Amino acid sequence: MNFLVGWIVSGIAVWLALKLFPGKQKAESIPGAFLTALIGALIFWVFKVLHIPFGTLLAILVWLYALRKIQGVGWLGAAVLAVLVYLINALFGLFLPTLL
Repeated sequence: MNFLVGWIVSGIAVWLALKLFPGKQKAESIPGAFLTALIGALIFWVFKVLHIPFGTLLAILVWLYALRKIQGVGWLGAAVLAVLVYLINALFGLFLPTLL
C-alpha cells in the first residue's frame, strides 16, 4: 500500500515537473510521468537492496541517465527535472501527512 501511494504521489510530482519544465519532453503525459516515476523508484530500490558503496550517488546518476532517455532531454535538463521532482515531492511531504 505504501508503494502504491508513494508511486501515485511521485507520478503526480513528475507530471507537474514536466509541465513546469519548458520544452517538449517525450513522455509529458500522465502515463509517461507514472512510468518515469516507476523507473526511478525501481532504480533506487535496486541500489538500496544491493547495498552498493556510494549507492545513493550512483542511483542518482542512473536516474539522471534514465530521465535523459525517457524524456529526451540532456544532462542539464535531466538535472533540472530531478530537482523539480524533488522540490514538488518535498512540498507534498509537508502537506499530505496532514491531509491523510
